[in-house]
Amino acid sequence: MQKIKKLITSPFFVAVLFVIKMMVYYALIDVDRMKLLMTSISMVVCAIIFILFARSGLRFKKAIFLVLYSLLSLLMFADTMYYNYYHQTLSIRQLWQAKAVTAVPDSFFATLIPASFILFVDIPFVFTYFNKYSQRFSGKKHVIHTKLKVVVTMLVMTIFLMIINPFSSSAIARVKSMEFFTSHVGDIYETISDSLSGSEMDEEEILEVIEEHVLDEAPIAPKYSRVGKGRNLIVIQLEAFQDFVINALYNGQEITPNINRLIKNDTIYFDRFYSNIGKGNTADAEFSALNSLYPIIDGEVYRLYEDNTYHGLPWLMREQGYKAFAVHGFEGDFWNRESAYPYQGFEDFISMEDMEQDEIIGMGISDKSMFRQLVERLKQQDGPFFSFVITLTNHHPYILDDELRSIELKREDENTKFGDYLQTVRYTDEAIGQFIDDLKAAGLYDNTVIALYGDHHGLNCGMDDVYESVSRFIGRSYDYDEMLNVPLIIHIPGSGISETIHTTGGHIDFLPTIANIMGLSLDNTLVLGQDLVNANDGFVAFTAYLLEGSFADNDIMFQISREEVFEESRAWRIGTNEEVDVLPYRKEYEKALLLKKTSKEILEQDLIKKLLSKEAEEVNSED
Repeated sequence: MQKIKKLITSPFFVAVLFVIKMMVYYALIDVDRMKLLMTSISMVVCAIIFILFARSGLRFKKAIFLVLYSLLSLLMFADTMYYNYYHQTLSIRQLWQAKAVTAVPDSFFATLIPASFILFVDIPFVFTYFNKYSQRFSGKKHVIHTKLKVVVTMLVMTIFLMIINPFSSSAIARVKSMEFFTSHVGDIYETISDSLSGSEMDEEEILEVIEEHVLDEAPIAPKYSRVGKGRNLIVIQLEAFQDFVINALYNGQEITPNINRLIKNDTIYFDRFYSNIGKGNTADAEFSALNSLYPIIDGEVYRLYEDNTYHGLPWLMREQGYKAFAVHGFEGDFWNRESAYPYQGFEDFISMEDMEQDEIIGMGISDKSMFRQLVERLKQQDGPFFSFVITLTNHHPYILDDELRSIELKREDENTKFGDYLQTVRYTDEAIGQFIDDLKAAGLYDNTVIALYGDHHGLNCGMDDVYESVSRFIGRSYDYDEMLNVPLIIHIPGSGISETIHTTGGHIDFLPTIANIMGLSLDNTLVLGQDLVNANDGFVAFTAYLLEGSFADNDIMFQISREEVFEESRAWRIGTNEEVDVLPYRKEYEKALLLKKTSKEILEQDLIKKLLSKEAEEVNSED
């Protein structure tokens, strides 16, 4: 027994546990190169922290060390969870999202990785050794030896050099972005630096970017212009709805029979439409679609820029005499919607608290119940309306009672994420079909434009089981060009339009596209997207899942390397997975970065407020 006690309190045993801890950590965040170097740097940093505390004269140093080391382990755990979903480690700018995570516990527990719990195993052993080691210095003068000072100084200088990265070395970049302490120190530095820095672009520069990179020469007679003028508008944001399910057969069954039927007549279908969300997921999708601005990597726009002045789709519709309101079957304060929506232009927000909670599936009110209750409200409108609707039932982890499942799964897909996803997709499709029928019965269908788009992916290509299932289903490698591809469907009853448009775009392009169809002017707002019906070239920049600088055009998908080194990036042809040389795409890469920067500056400077103020002054001076 004494030998065991001696072993588990020995520096060798503790060191082995820590090596295992870090190797597991780097394996879970997919560090394949320089893993030993990362582990070595992490060990040196931890050793220095250990020695500094052990030799210090701090009161309650044992308790402080235990809390600090436990918090570091918890951060590692959070990194692995976050990486499993976003393919990026956690930033302090996303810590607020912990509130959002607690609101969706089923999704959180569904993403847990059992191996992540290994990151906590060493805590009691490290603390026991800390007690033993620190006792050597009790009662002594606590002085940090010169050698230790030198080590600390060298390490601090190393980390600083990695942060500023003056050498443009891919090896240094890799350490900077992946090593636990270095990446998080760098993140803190960048966060503080961003908060202290002023605007990087003036108003004139922003307008020049828009003119050069966004505005195409407008056609004399834009295609489908004003075909929806004067009609009601219902925009449905489909939770976790990917494009590969549209018009697809699974085991001899249509996955989305109702949406497929909708597409066949009086509809414009965009099959190269991509999710360009940030870390705000669903909320970022709706923000980008309604305002034609990119979300930011720092956090959720609805929280960080809640009370900015906006002039997006809700405001534009209200200026045309429409009632603008939003509907969602979950809690009103989720993603800060209750506070943000009035600034977005919504006059009313109908959330879970305002509905009859007669059928709960997963997070909140079922899509079928939500749509049924919505129709009753629409029948009460005494004028034209714009209703923005967010579905919910197809939310991860795709929980659905057996009696509500209507797709017969293959044996290999039972009790899998892929199989569960197909079932909830079908449920939402059934809800859409019933909603259309109810609109017809209420006499609202013929005079209403109905637009549907997916907010983000439901199945992450970085998860091995998902990758294998979806790859098998689509008949090719399941990559980001498929994962981020969501449908955009604009249905105009009685229009006689039936067209599939292959121009690449994203949420950023929804507002200009629907504005053309509804006959809305965008002269008094700032948009970074384009009307996909009349666009010459397609382009969309990405924020999350693919790092900033990544983009898609009409031909290729470009993914900046994890270390953000252009030459180590990858590019491939959309739909074929054929790898191509990245070097010809530097200009497009720089364009993607510039558009994201421009969007952030518009938000930071609250530039739309300035634009509207100038317009008001010009109108007043003319009067």
